[in-house]
This record gives sequence, structure tokens and C-alpha cells, in this order.
Amino acid sequence: MSFRQGIAMRFAWLLMILFTAQSAWAVTGPEVAQLLNARYRLTSDVCAGATPVYFCSGVLVRRSQNPASVAFWKLSAEAVSSGVERFDYLRLDRVSVETGLPNGFVLEDVFTAIGIGKELEVNAAAPDAQALVKIWDEAAPTRIPLKALFYNLGVTGTLRAAQKDQLAYFQAAGEWLPILRLQRDDVQQTLFGFNQADQLYVGYQVAARLNARYADTAPVCRDGRAAYYCNGVLIRTTDQSTAFHSWNPSPGSVRGNGASFSYLRADAGVSRFYKSQGFVIREQAAPTGNPMRLRCAYPYDAGTGGSADVCRTHGGLCSELGVTSVQAWVARYSARVNGSCAFDLDPQQFQLSIDVRQNRGDFYGWNEFMVAAWPQNNPTQLPIEAFFWNVQALVPGGGLSGAQYDQKDYFQVTGRYIPILRATLGAAAGQVFVFNPLEQGVQ
Repeated sequence: MSFRQGIAMRFAWLLMILFTAQSAWAVTGPEVAQLLNARYRLTSDVCAGATPVYFCSGVLVRRSQNPASVAFWKLSAEAVSSGVERFDYLRLDRVSVETGLPNGFVLEDVFTAIGIGKELEVNAAAPDAQALVKIWDEAAPTRIPLKALFYNLGVTGTLRAAQKDQLAYFQAAGEWLPILRLQRDDVQQTLFGFNQADQLYVGYQVAARLNARYADTAPVCRDGRAAYYCNGVLIRTTDQSTAFHSWNPSPGSVRGNGASFSYLRADAGVSRFYKSQGFVIREQAAPTGNPMRLRCAYPYDAGTGGSADVCRTHGGLCSELGVTSVQAWVARYSARVNGSCAFDLDPQQFQLSIDVRQNRGDFYGWNEFMVAAWPQNNPTQLPIEAFFWNVQALVPGGGLSGAQYDQKDYFQVTGRYIPILRATLGAAAGQVFVFNPLEQGVQ
């Protein structure tokens, strides 16, 4: 054995130990990408114990060949007939085929498969960029040594396809396989990347966060700041149009330095939406590249369109007019709730904007909170948390199709996936926001 082979074998053993140890615990998506990239860079001539290169190096991937109605791990007719399934074998020093791969799945290396008790038998095939893998029991997907799913960032429709595969495996096995981006970087010598936002399960997590914020009616945050920094849900309903991006402020919002949002919270008394689709932003305390700053709060729709300053549409701020209690507000505005002054944002005034709505309905059914105009065409820096649709809108519209259009538009511009949620005010058990994987429209 040459000195070079000895070093390579020892390194391979270290990788095997690392992969096996990592598999014993929950491995995160970024860690999976790192492990696969390490295998991609490892160009050993032989693995430990004089075993073939497939035992420790390179990455075995198979493009999805099955229709959407068939699970991705189901074997091809050719495989059933021959007893082997053909895989691409990707390694830094081998023939490059990954640019033509749309989406599919990645297997463990042989050493790791052995370590976790899953059978994986690999044989060389021609050309050297491919390998033959012994077929598996397709009725037992948890016994297949699967490592991850992948999609090609440059091929339209592949993220959605990978998400369908992710859901299918979860429904069959009760586990989430990470989705990786196939994005070769010759400088860094990497092949895979991980983005949390690509994962289908993120939608469930976002819905849970929003429902928790909706249910939290604390009048102030733990640090003493007004509640909008930590609870409640700020949403903006939008039109469906190919003429503009839904996340950009409208010309009127720029002129008046304020775009209209609604603030949803269990005690805010909001019973209807303006339009049937829109987006949700994160709580004001959340870090973001370009904050969307709340300016003032109207307890009811205030008809702010066309105002030179949307926070002074009806005479200025409530604090300037001496409106510092529910009684003072009722005495002044109970006969014309849509002509209210604007509450400013200290904790007492902000909570007052919620309190004056309680037990007092109106025709429109929503409040109007003004967010300062933000820069155009900078979506990656905005704190957009989800797109949403509803069937409780005053103005009918596309609803789900509108939200799907916005989601696709955002993905095409940014390369980032943001989930679509259904919003239902007054929903049972506080499930105002619900994620449904089948409603996602990214292509």
C-alpha cells in the first residue's frame, strides 16, 4: 500500500466514524449537506479494508423517475427485472453529470449504511459516473438507506417536486428527509446546499408560531415594550396582478408614508379581511435586513387612501387630542368609528387601540395599522413570514390562486420558498392559520 493510499484509508475511516456517529442522533439539514460535500471531495482510490470507493467516498444519487402519484422510492421496471437500480455517482474527480439532474434522492455511503443497520450493496458500472445498487424492499421505505432529497435550483418545478417527495416519505415513514439544493461550487468544491426555507415542514412551524402570537394577548412584552413587538400578527391583504409585486408598497403608500395592515390577535375583534390574499410579516422585534416599521394604529378602517400623512388622516394622534382612555374615545368617536384619531405606539396607547374595539363591531370588521413605506424591489430583506388566503374577505378575489401566484412570484425573484397558509378568523381551537402541503404553488 502506498503512503497516499494509507492516508486516504485513514481519512475514510474517520469519515465513516463521523457519518455513523452522526446518524445515531438527529442530524440537521446543514450537517447533512456538509457530510455529503465531504464525501464528494474525497477522491480516494480505495476505502478502508481495501473496499471499493463507494464504501466511503462520492455521492450516490438517483433522479426521480416516477410520476407524482408514485412514491419516489418505488423501483423502476428495469430494476425489478435486473435486480439493480442505476444511480449517478458524483465525485469531484469523476465525470460531471449533475447539471442535468432535476430532483431526486441521495443514499448513504456503504459504511454508514452498515453502521445504521441498513443494507446497501453497490457495484461499479460503465461509465464511471454511474453505479448499480442492489434493489431494496420498496414496501419498507424506512429500511432504505436514504440520506436526503435534492432539487436543482436552476430547473423550474423541481423544488415543488422535492417537497412532494418529502411529504410522501413523511406520510409513509413518519420522518422528514431534508431537501438539499444541488448547486455545484467549483471554488468551494461543494455540491449541495441547505436552506431551511425550502423544507415543506417549515409551513407547519410558521403556522404554529402565528397561532401562538395570535393567542398571546399580553398588553406588553416581557421587556416592557408595546405588545406588537412580540405578539399579534400583522397582515396585509393585496390584489392579484401581474403588473406589480405584491410585497412592494403601492404609490399611495409611498406618498402618505404608510401602507395599510391589520393586526390580528385573539382580543382585537377582527372578524373579516379586506381582500382574499396577502402576506404576513414577523413581529416587530424580529431581526431583519429591512424592517417594516409600524407607525400608528387605527382601531377601525380609517379610509387613509390619499392622505398626505396616513397617521393624521382624521386630525392627528389620539394622545395629542387627549384621547387616553376607552371612555374618552367613546365620547368622541362612538358615532363615527371610522373617523378615529390614530393611536401612537407606546404600550398604553397601543393597548387602547385594541380595547376600544372590544364589544363594538363595525361594517368592515378590521382595524387599520399603518406601516411606514419600505424600499421597492428588495424582497429578500423584508420580514415576510408567510403568504395567506381566506374566504372571509369583503372584496372577493383569487384567494388560494392569488396566494399561489404571489408565492411563485416571490420564489422566481428571490429563489426562496415562503409557505402559504389558510387564515380563518374565529377558527376552532385557535387554529386561525393552517398549513396544507397540497396548497403550495411553487414551481
